[in-house]
Order: sequence, then C-alpha cells, then structure tokens
Amino acid sequence: MTATEIRIVKDTLHADCELIEKYIDDTAEKRAAGVPKRLFESMEYSLKAGGKRLRPILCIEAACRCGVKRTDALPLALGFEMLHTATLIHDDLPCMDDDDMRRGKPSNHALFGETLAVLAGDALLAQALAFPMKELKNIPAANVLNAVGIFAEAIGPAGVCGGQVLDMFDCGSEKKDYVRTVAALKTGALIRAAVVSGAALGVSDSDTLKRYGEYAAHLGSAFQIVDDILDETSTAEELGKTPGKDKEQGKLTHVTVYGMDRARSIALEESEKAKAVLCEKLPSDDFLLLLPDYLVTRSN
Repeated sequence: MTATEIRIVKDTLHADCELIEKYIDDTAEKRAAGVPKRLFESMEYSLKAGGKRLRPILCIEAACRCGVKRTDALPLALGFEMLHTATLIHDDLPCMDDDDMRRGKPSNHALFGETLAVLAGDALLAQALAFPMKELKNIPAANVLNAVGIFAEAIGPAGVCGGQVLDMFDCGSEKKDYVRTVAALKTGALIRAAVVSGAALGVSDSDTLKRYGEYAAHLGSAFQIVDDILDETSTAEELGKTPGKDKEQGKLTHVTVYGMDRARSIALEESEKAKAVLCEKLPSDDFLLLLPDYLVTRSN
C-alpha cells in the first residue's frame, strides 16, 4: 500500500472510531435505564475497553455507500459492537478460552466474577437487538426489519454460536477446510452481517446485498487468518490478550492446519477476492477497497 492509501484507511478508522466512542458515551444514560447498576457497570466496562471497532465501522461505511448518513447508521453500528463485546466476554470465561486479559485489561469475569460476566454478556446480546429497533428513526421500517433480521440470524446457531461450538468441540475436524468453516461462522458471520445489514439500511435489492456479502465473507476470512498468525507471532502487549491460547488448548488454526507460509498466502488471496467483488462499483481509493490490504498487514 502507498502512504496515501494507508492514510485514507487510518483517517477513516480514526474518524469513525471517534464517532462511535462519542455515541457510546452519549447513549449511556438511555441504555442504563432500568438496568441494575452493577450489571450496567459490567456491561460498560467491556464495551468501553477499546478495540478496533471494526464491525461498527464496517456497518457505518456500508450504509454510507448505500445512501444512509453515518449518524443515522450509528444505532445499528453500536448494536454490532455490543454483540461483539458480548462474544468476547463469554469467550474469555473459564469454561470457554479461560483468559484473564482482554484488550490489555482484566477480562470481565476476572474483575466482576463469572456469574456477572455471563449475565453482562447475555444483557449486551439482548440490548444489541433491542436498541437499534428503537433508535433507527430515520430509516424506513422495512429496511430496519431487514437489517436487524440479518443481524439476528448471524448471532444464532447457524452463525456465531454455531462457530463457537465448532471451535470448542471436535465436530468434524477431520473434514477438509474445517478450520475455515469455523472461521466463517465464529468470526466471519458477524463481519458479514455488519456489512450487509449496514447496506440493507439503504437498499433492498438482492444483487447489491449479495455483492456486499461476498466482499465481507472474504474480508472476514482474511481477518481471521491474520488473527491466527498473530496469535503465534505477537506479544501480549501487541495483542492486548494472551497469545498462544489456541495452540495451548490444542485447537485447530489456519497456521496449525496450513503452516505459516500457506496461511499468509491464503490471507492475501482472500484480500484480493474481497477487493475484486466491489472494484467495479467503487473508486480505487475507496476505504472499503483499501481496507483488506490494510488488515492483512496489521500487527494486532
């Protein structure tokens, strides 16, 4: 990537992150209404712990390219960050990946205890759906229903939850490309939903939504492969979590299955496929076209 292209990506990520962080602060009182204080503290602790905010950014940017104002897409974007945060809280639990560090800070259960961490994750998952339904006020009702439906489907047994089960248990690991199936559900489903539901806020034609879905599927695949690589090559300070957990627990990763060199080449292939889907619809310097290459060269 050129210096100009990197700057375009970084500037967009920074601007969108600022927008999202401010929206999290601005809506805190509304989201806290009726919630027990200790539960909301646990929810907000993890929600405000930082991170790349990739999923809400993808939601906002896809919506923007389909005629929706960034600010009008914020409720759905926040829903994706709440859901992603819920999965991280649960993923860190002793019964799952058993990690006491997340985003460079104590994980939720390490600070609030397992019981409250489970409930905070559950609460964020529920609020991730309920909040956008109430706050997407400048979007046609049919578009809201379609977008939230796409979101809800990605959360469920054929999406994130299913992927977590495949990741935790041996449910067919002897099959070819099993590790890629796990990634497509556990990580890819939510990334794909963030892009497609963001687009669905502005458009309803199936061809456009399919195109954005294919882009996101390849982007999510590349993203997870790089995650697996970084888990083997980065430090705890760089990752913000404990490295090497997958290897320690004997889980399959793209690196253990394909080797480091082949994993890197697959990530690059997926990045190229993502760009190819939208290259005829967007200018060459568009953020969504530059993002795949940027993500495959990241260090955290």
